[in-house]
Amino acid sequence: MIYSYKNLQIHYEIFENENAPANEEPPILLLHGWMAKIEAMAPIYQFFKKNRKVIAVDFPGQGGKSDTLKEVWGVPEYAEMIKDLLGYLQIEKCDVIGHSFGGRVIIYLSSKYQTIFRKIVLTDAAGIKPKMNLKKKFRIYSYKVAKAILKIIMPKEKYEKKVDEMRKKRGSSDYAMLTSDAMRMTFQKVIGLDLTPNLKEIKSPTLLVWGENDNDTPMYMAKKMEKEIPDSGLVVLENAGHFSYLDQTQKYLVIVNQFLNS
Repeated sequence: MIYSYKNLQIHYEIFENENAPANEEPPILLLHGWMAKIEAMAPIYQFFKKNRKVIAVDFPGQGGKSDTLKEVWGVPEYAEMIKDLLGYLQIEKCDVIGHSFGGRVIIYLSSKYQTIFRKIVLTDAAGIKPKMNLKKKFRIYSYKVAKAILKIIMPKEKYEKKVDEMRKKRGSSDYAMLTSDAMRMTFQKVIGLDLTPNLKEIKSPTLLVWGENDNDTPMYMAKKMEKEIPDSGLVVLENAGHFSYLDQTQKYLVIVNQFLNS
């Protein structure tokens, strides 16, 4: 299905079992991780669609069926798009499950619009600024120094090309796979926003589900979220990494289902 938003075509899917008895529970919204797509959430919507309406969205610019971004967005812009989509679908309140980047959007959205979600599930969610060790600080400092020197000694075109090569080499794999300037700048804007101050503004009951071996959003982030979000609880899945819902699918679904339906 297609929804138009600010000259962008946003792809979303609605999953439900037409033969299931009428259910008064609100729909479930699924928000995928960075550079993923709707299909990445398949185990979740396949499970919940048996008894609930499930809505899954492809974030624009991230490898799915939605349009690529024509301008730079940040977490607020992605959040406002989701809010607008819910209004378009005439959904006043829903449950929401988000993974990684999807968690960023949920944190921002639920802190700004505190009644939009009935219950929240944050799965290996991003949003807290990573701790900076000395090695990482040195890499950032040396990168900035190198940029400053190159800007002086190189023509503009060669400088921009060289800086782009340096970013890809020194930056994350998420950054390296981006192919447009708008998405590269969007990525920098997204990861540059620390959502820690937003956590205390979340009023909906929140379940945090984390893989014990998550190296992308480490366990200290989960514990920080549990401490700051007023009505929250943390469940740690053993032998699971950043994609804990895929590494321990059955355990994950049982836990989330119990939370949403309790």
